[in-house]
Amino acid sequence: MIGTTLQFVGEMLCEAVDLRSNQRVLDVAAGNGNATLAAARRFADVVSTDYVGALLERGRERAKADRLPVTFQEADAEALPFADESFDVVLSTFGVMFTPNQQQAANELARVCRRGGKIGLANWTPEGFVGQLFKTIGKYVPPAPGMKSPSLWGTKAHLDTLFGSKVSVAAESKKFLLRYKSPQYSRDVPWLLRSGAEGVRGDRA
Repeated sequence: MIGTTLQFVGEMLCEAVDLRSNQRVLDVAAGNGNATLAAARRFADVVSTDYVGALLERGRERAKADRLPVTFQEADAEALPFADESFDVVLSTFGVMFTPNQQQAANELARVCRRGGKIGLANWTPEGFVGQLFKTIGKYVPPAPGMKSPSLWGTKAHLDTLFGSKVSVAAESKKFLLRYKSPQYSRDVPWLLRSGAEGVRGDRA
């Protein structure tokens, strides 16, 4: 349900990285495939990964319905089963930010992206609604020892720290309206009608 409401984020992310036809693209923690399908619509050669097989199955169904050629593969974002510099573009929409070991995940994104390629991320920001929701939840359900807030990925400073000199980071903040059929309906999903997200593009140095 949530992935469906965020479908346009995948389209915006592909435009942000100026994705071109025939580029080899990896979607990490792809969920039900919003960025995957957006990249495939642009005639890219797409590999869609997630460690939850059921989500990949939903993405596979969507790709089949749209007659889009996509390779789906279960994979851990902290241990991607691909060779170094295998992809021209690496994407993730509200996915890789939830990995337990943030540094390892960032290392893997950079490792599989070719030199001169691009890493495109859409992440929740600390100051947006979802970031504030994380803070509220943390007051009642403390995170596991050593775990960092996922919304840190929504700040350029943290991304600079994660990627270091390997990636030149550019970040742009976006706000958008999530539309639901009624206030009662919106109450039944874990969002309010308005929230903020951070769109990030990294050029592989």
